[in-house]
Amino acid sequence: MWTKIILLVLTGLFVTGCSFTPSQLNANPARYNGRTVVVRGFVKLAPEAHVLYESRALDGEVQRGWESGNRGFDVRKYEKYCVTIANPELLYKNRATVNAKTIIFQGKFIDNYQIGKTVDLGACRLPTAIIIDNAALARRYPSLLPQE
Repeated sequence: MWTKIILLVLTGLFVTGCSFTPSQLNANPARYNGRTVVVRGFVKLAPEAHVLYESRALDGEVQRGWESGNRGFDVRKYEKYCVTIANPELLYKNRATVNAKTIIFQGKFIDNYQIGKTVDLGACRLPTAIIIDNAALARRYPSLLPQE
């Protein structure tokens, strides 16, 4: 009995202590493909976006560069900082509480979730994505995601 409890606690510490950033996952997507990962990032939900960005600061840098109209601005150098949220439905239902927040997600990483599908206009430029474990998310953030 105590062994199971200790293993659960250690597993919880491992999961909370070892999170990736989008750029770490995108650096070697084949290595993490199909694996359950923990990733930390800045949530962007809009009609044209359902993504997890590396940080609020980097997202702001991209927005300022894009809006400046500067022809020298290269948005491609920022694509590694973004992972698409492949199943954003729960987040959209709770958009007021999760949008523009830095959140830790657990889920299945996919190195190319768009295979055989039409173009996803709300996706990141790279084809990587995370399929969020909604139950784990609700347990981690009960105040952000009210129980249905």
